[in-house]
Amino acid sequence: MWGGVPGKTLRLARNQQINVFTSELLLLELEITLKRDKFQLQLQQRSYTVEDLMSVVQSLSNDCSTISVDSPQLRDPKDTVVLAAAVVANAEAIITGDLDLLVLIEFNGIPILTPQDFLSRYLPDSKL
Repeated sequence: MWGGVPGKTLRLARNQQINVFTSELLLLELEITLKRDKFQLQLQQRSYTVEDLMSVVQSLSNDCSTISVDSPQLRDPKDTVVLAAAVVANAEAIITGDLDLLVLIEFNGIPILTPQDFLSRYLPDSKL
């Protein structure tokens, strides 16, 4: 399901070239999203289950605690969990395709980048 540039980013995590951080709340949101009807055909075509994908994500991720952060300019308040995880993890960047997060450009000095922008900025010679 994660081909192209997002897939490259996941391969970087698998190869331990980058560290990925997530929280319990983010993992729950991912699981709920993957269980939506619109993903079921894609999962079946690839012989994946939600549990398979969740296991992969968990194996590639470091857990971080959940804190409360304030970002009044955030268009979707549910996205504060992403910002909170980045703060707790002392992240170098937030990698996302979520436009509600991308419009912020940065949070607490942490750049918010698309997967392509992340690869271009931090790993321009990556051959994955």
